Amino acid sequence: MKNKFVLLADMLVNMGIGLIMPITTLYVHNSLHKSLVVAGYVLLGFSGAMTLGSLLGGRLFDNWHQKKTMYLGGTIQVIALLLLTVFPVWPLYPFLLVLYGLGLGILNSAVNGYLAFLQKDDPNIFNNGYWLANIGMALATLLSGLLFDISIRLIFGGSALLFFMTLLLIRVKFRDFSVEKHSGRPLAVSQKSNRANVWGITLVCVTMIVIWICYEQWNSNVSVLMTGQGISVARYSMLFTISTLEIVVMQPFITRLFPNTFRADKLRVILGVLVFACSYLTLVGADVYWQFVLGITFVSLGEILALTAIPMLLNRYAQDNDRGTIQSLGSLSGSLGRALGPLSGGWLITALGYSKTFLVFFVVHLVMAVILLGVHAPSKRINE
Repeated sequence: MKNKFVLLADMLVNMGIGLIMPITTLYVHNSLHKSLVVAGYVLLGFSGAMTLGSLLGGRLFDNWHQKKTMYLGGTIQVIALLLLTVFPVWPLYPFLLVLYGLGLGILNSAVNGYLAFLQKDDPNIFNNGYWLANIGMALATLLSGLLFDISIRLIFGGSALLFFMTLLLIRVKFRDFSVEKHSGRPLAVSQKSNRANVWGITLVCVTMIVIWICYEQWNSNVSVLMTGQGISVARYSMLFTISTLEIVVMQPFITRLFPNTFRADKLRVILGVLVFACSYLTLVGADVYWQFVLGITFVSLGEILALTAIPMLLNRYAQDNDRGTIQSLGSLSGSLGRALGPLSGGWLITALGYSKTFLVFFVVHLVMAVILLGVHAPSKRINE
C-alpha cells in the first residue's frame, strides 16, 4: 500500500470524528437536557461551520500553502477540543463545537486535496483511505459508547490527542506539491463543454448533500428512536462498529469489481444511492435490534459504493491548480448535508413520525439515482 503515513493521518482524522459524532445528539438531549430541535440546531451550527471551513480550506490549499492550511485547521480543532474537555457545559458547548467544526472543515478539505494530488500516481488512494479510515472509525465508535458512560471529558480529550498526532504526521511526512499557475489565457474549453462539467460537479455535490442529510439520522435521531425503545446506548454505538467492520471486510472485494474509469465511478455512485434507499426502507416500523442491524448493513454497502467513488468522480473534473477547491466542494456538500440532516429530520419526525420520514428518504434516494444518469464525462482541456 502506497503513501502509508498520509493514509494513517487520514485515519486519525476519522478516528477523532468517530469519537465525537455518534454521541453528540445523545449528549445534548440526554445529558444537557435539551430538546431534539435544540440538538438539531447545535449540529446545524457545527456542520455550518464545517461547511465554511471546507470552502475556506480548499481555497487556502490551492492559493496559499498546502501544509500550513492543514496546520491551521488542526490547531483550531485541538484548541476547541481541549476547551471542551475542561468546559463541556451549556451554553459554552455549542460555541466550542462550532469552532471545532470550522477547524475540521479546513483540515478535512486540505487532506482531501492532498489525496487528490496523490491519486495521479496512486489510483487506489481514495479507496485505501476510506478503508483505513473505517478501521479507525470502528475503534473510535466502539470507544465512544464506552467512554460516554464514564465521562464526556475522555471523549473530547482523546479526540484532541488524535488530532495532535495528525499534526505531527503532517509536519514530518507530508510535502508540498509545486503547482504550475496558468497564465491569463483561458483554458481551451467550449462554453457548452464547460457547462457540462459544471453540471456534472453540481449533480455529484447535490448527491452528496442528499446522502448526508439522510445519513445523519443514524448519527442523531435513530439514537433517540432506539433508546426510546429500551435499546442501550452501547448497543446503538455497536451499530457503527458493525458497519465499520463490514466495510473493512467487504470493501477490498467490492472495489475490485470496478475498473478505474469515469463510467465505473458513476455506476458505483448510482448503485450506492439505491442501496442507501434500501437502508431507510428497513427502518420503516423498526422496533427490534436486528432491523437496525440490517439497515446499517445497507448503509455500509452504500458507503463502499458511493462515498468512496464521489471524491474520485470529482477529481476527474479537476486540474492541479483547482484540486483542493473541487475536493472542498465535495467536503462542503457533505458538511451541508450534515448541517441540514438532524434539524430537517427532527422537523419531519415531529410532523410525520419516524416511519413516514424514512419513507420520504427512501423516495428521495430513488429520484436522485435517476437524476444521476444525467452526469456526463468531463471535457478535457488542452492544457491538461
